[in-house]
Amino acid sequence: MWIKRNLKKNSTFTIILAMVLIIPFLIVSRKQVKDGNDIERDMDSELIYLLNDMSWNKRLSPIQLMFITDDTYSSNQWAIHNPGFYKLFTSRGVREVSSTVDLDMDVLEAWEHMKGENVNRRKVVVAIIDTGIDYLHPDLADNIWVNEGEIPGDGIDNDMNGYVDDVYGWDFYNDDPSVCHYQFDKKTNTNLSLPQDNDDHGTHIAGIIGAIADNKIGIAGIASNIDIELMVLKINGGSEGSGSISDAIDAIRYATMMGADICNISWGTSQYSPALEQAIKESDMLFVAAAGNMGSNNDNKPVYPASFKLDNLISVTFIDANGGLTKLSNYGKGSVEIAAPGTDILSTAVGSYQTLSGSSMAAPQVSAIASLLYSYGENIYPSNIKDILIDTLKPISTLEDRIIYPGIPSAYEAVLAIKHIKQDFVPPTIQLDTIYDKENLMIPIKVVDKGGAGVRTIRWLSGERKVEDFNRGKAGVAVENNLIKASKAGTYTVYASDYAGNESIVVYEVEDDTRPPIISSGYSVSEDYSTRTVNIRVYDSQSGIKRVKYLEGERKASDFLPADAGTVIALEDSRGVFDVKKDGIYTLYAIDHRGNQIVKTIDIRTILSEDLRLIRSEKTMIVGEEYNLRAFIKPVDTTDVIKYSSSNDKVVKVNNKGKITALSEGVVTITARTNNGYKAVCRVVVKGS
Repeated sequence: MWIKRNLKKNSTFTIILAMVLIIPFLIVSRKQVKDGNDIERDMDSELIYLLNDMSWNKRLSPIQLMFITDDTYSSNQWAIHNPGFYKLFTSRGVREVSSTVDLDMDVLEAWEHMKGENVNRRKVVVAIIDTGIDYLHPDLADNIWVNEGEIPGDGIDNDMNGYVDDVYGWDFYNDDPSVCHYQFDKKTNTNLSLPQDNDDHGTHIAGIIGAIADNKIGIAGIASNIDIELMVLKINGGSEGSGSISDAIDAIRYATMMGADICNISWGTSQYSPALEQAIKESDMLFVAAAGNMGSNNDNKPVYPASFKLDNLISVTFIDANGGLTKLSNYGKGSVEIAAPGTDILSTAVGSYQTLSGSSMAAPQVSAIASLLYSYGENIYPSNIKDILIDTLKPISTLEDRIIYPGIPSAYEAVLAIKHIKQDFVPPTIQLDTIYDKENLMIPIKVVDKGGAGVRTIRWLSGERKVEDFNRGKAGVAVENNLIKASKAGTYTVYASDYAGNESIVVYEVEDDTRPPIISSGYSVSEDYSTRTVNIRVYDSQSGIKRVKYLEGERKASDFLPADAGTVIALEDSRGVFDVKKDGIYTLYAIDHRGNQIVKTIDIRTILSEDLRLIRSEKTMIVGEEYNLRAFIKPVDTTDVIKYSSSNDKVVKVNNKGKITALSEGVVTITARTNNGYKAVCRVVVKGS
C-alpha cells in the first residue's frame, strides 16, 4: 500500500514509498486482508533468514527447483523465467503458485544471448533513491557502488564534492554517510534492519537489480550478468520511513554529479513539485518511477514523479504472474507507460530476504533491463533507451486501454535491438554575444547539440573556469530563457551538457559600454524674439540614454549629478525640444545606463537680418509647374526666419521653404518677409498649357 510519510525538517511535501506491504512496516503478516489496501495473500510473519540458518536450505532440498541460476530462491523468480508456476517461500515452508507460462521478461533468453556476444561491456551505475541499502549483504556487497575519490572514515571530503566520507553514497535523511542502519538479532546471529530506521525497502529494490547470481545463496539480480554498481541514496528513514521532496532533489543532484546512469524511484507523492520536475529534467540519467499502489487512475489523480511527462523518465505499474493488474495496481492510459512484474517478488532485505509486492518492485525490474542496454556503450542517452524499451515490449492484451503501452519489457528483444542504440560523442556548441539593456549587460546564448542527445542544461559562473567546476551541470547559475543578465563587465564561463554526458564550456569576455552618448543641437528664435527653441538629438548605440538635462551657463558633468540639478528634457525617438527666454550659453547633459556622461554647450544668440533679396523678381510658369524661389538674407547666420505668402493661393501657392506651385492662369505676387520687417517680392505669371 501507499504508506504516507511525515514532513521532515523544512521540506515542502511528503514522499510516499510506492510499495504494497502489510502493516507493520516491511514485515509481512499471515492473514487474509479484505480492506482494499493490500493484496489478498497468505504470508508468514517471519523473515527468511537464509544467511545464518543453513538448515533452512537443507529443508528445501526435496523441492524440485527450476535452476534458473544456482541461487537458493531461483525458483521464485518468475519475472526472469516463468514455466507456469513459481515457488513462494516462507519460514513455514514452500508452496507452489500457478502462473501463466512465459509470462516473464525473457531475462533468461537475454542472458544466454549476451553470453555469446563478443562485446566489451562498460560499468553501469544505478542510483537507488529510497531507504538505505544493506551494503554488507553477501548477495549485494560486491555490486555496491564505491566512491573511489573518497578515503573511508578520515572525516575529510577527499573528492571535494560537498560530502564527507560518502563511500557508498549518502544518507540525506540523517545527513551523514550511514546508508544502512543495523540491529543485531540474537535469534539469528545476524545484523537485521534497525526498527527505528528501517532500510529493508531499498535493500529489496537493490536485490532485484543487482543481487549476485550463481553464488549459491538468495536470488539473482536481473542485471547481475553485467558490471553493475548500486549507488545508495537514502531519503526515507525513521521508524515510519518518512522522507522529503527536498532530500529527493538533493539525491538526484548527487547522483547526476557522481555519474550514475539510471535512477530508480520506488516512491511517489500526490503533490506536484516544479523543483523536483526540473531536477529530473536537468539530469542525464534515465529515471524509472513507480506508478503507485492505490488501484487508482493516474490520469485523474497524478502520482509524481511517475506522472511527469519527460523524455528521460518512464512510469511503471505492476502485474501478477498471470499478466493482470492487481486491484492495487495504479493505471492510466494517458499517464502510466508500461508494466512489469511486481507480485510475490522475493529479494534481499537487511541481513535476510523478503517477499514483497507492488510497483516498488516493478520499477527496479525495468531499471535492471535498462542497465543491460546501457552496458553496450559509453555515450548512450536516456530517451533512446526509453524508446527501445517501449518498442520491444512484450505485449499483454489485458493491459490494453489501461496503460499507454500495454506490455512488459522483454530483455531479450531489447538486447536484440542493440543496433538501434544511439551514441552521441559530440559536445554541444555554444555561441555568445553581448547586448545592452539599460543598466544590464545581457549575454544571449545559443546552444546547439548536433549529436542527437539533446541539450540537458546550460549554466554559467563568473571568471575563467574549467569543466570540472560545474560538477556535471549541478554547480553554477542556471541560464533562463537563453539569456544571462550580468551586473558588470568581466570574464564569464558558460557551460552546456547533453543527455549523453558530453560537456563543453566557453570562456567569454564581456566588455562594458565605455562610450558616452552623442549630442547634436540647434535652435530657432520666435518671430517676436520672446522665445528661443532648442532642438536636440541624443544618441547612444549601446546601453541607451538614461537621462538628458540642461542648465544655464557653462557647466561640468558633476553639476548635473544631484537628482534635482538641471531641467530634464524628455526625448521621443532620440529627439527633444525645450524653450528658453534669453540669449546666452546653455549646457546640455546626457548619461547612459552604464554611467557614461557627456556635456555640450550651445551658445544661443539672436542675430537680426540686415537685408533680404529674391533671386528673381519675375517668373513665368505653366499651370502645374513647380519652382523653388531662392532668397538671399544677410547675415547668413541670422536667427530671423523668412516667411512666404501669395497674393492669390488659387493661382499660385507657396510653402515655408519658398517652393511655388502654379495652379491656374493668372498673375500673383509672392512676398518674402523677415521677422524684423525686410521684404522682397516676385511677380509670377501663370499661363495655360
